[in-house]
Amino acid sequence: MLGAYRGEPVQMVKCETVELEVPASCEMVIEGFIDPDESKFEIEGPFAEFTGYVSDLPTPRPTIEVSCIMHRDDPILRGTQEGNMPGSFSENAVISSAQRAGIAWNILSAAGVPGVVDVYCDPITCGINVYIKIRKTYQAQPKQVAAALWGAGAGQGRYKHVFVFEDDIDVTDYQQIDWALAYRMNASTEGIVQFPGLLGHALDPSTPLEERDVNQLGAGTWTRVLFDCTRNWHFKRRPEWNNERFPPTVEPRPQDRALVEKRWKEYGFK
Repeated sequence: MLGAYRGEPVQMVKCETVELEVPASCEMVIEGFIDPDESKFEIEGPFAEFTGYVSDLPTPRPTIEVSCIMHRDDPILRGTQEGNMPGSFSENAVISSAQRAGIAWNILSAAGVPGVVDVYCDPITCGINVYIKIRKTYQAQPKQVAAALWGAGAGQGRYKHVFVFEDDIDVTDYQQIDWALAYRMNASTEGIVQFPGLLGHALDPSTPLEERDVNQLGAGTWTRVLFDCTRNWHFKRRPEWNNERFPPTVEPRPQDRALVEKRWKEYGFK
């Protein structure tokens, strides 16, 4: 992932005491071994979390037995601000959202879902919400998208709300998303599909604390939701709508728009 951002591979070096590699430019590397023996766990947290809320109650967590520490001269201890709220999100959120979008696309490809054109996760939710553009070829296609994501191990803890759009919608533009939600999605015609009782995320504060018992449930439980924002193929094609299922849109013709833009200053606008 870092190599993709940099546009070149990241140089790696072997660790001294464990069979792993780490970036050669690290400021500090702490090597060690994690003991799965629960009697050696120690209480950890709560912390600020990516949800923008403080995490769950203090919880016993594994400890690490440090076997080696490597560092540069005068190393810089790096960190990131944690927690995402409207108007403010962290570096972690930007990287995580890109990763979650890529993972979702891989899941859909592996499941054989056809017609996927774009996948986007906004940094504010780190992939809890996912926006998917498809080239629609049959009515059940958005359901297949959601089923693939919700049934994949790599989808656990993400993709709580799946929004599916057709290929004329830019899934990175919230105005276009909101427009399709308003006028193409209708709950009474299969526009909203709920799937309760699935694995969720133990840090989601909207899930009751009793339903976030990791030992009992594996993770928090979620009712996952599909928002099908594609045009419904159960609607009949109508000749007065150019044999389409929806009426024509009222967007200006490209030549009319170009003429107005060309003469904009003549109309008295800067």
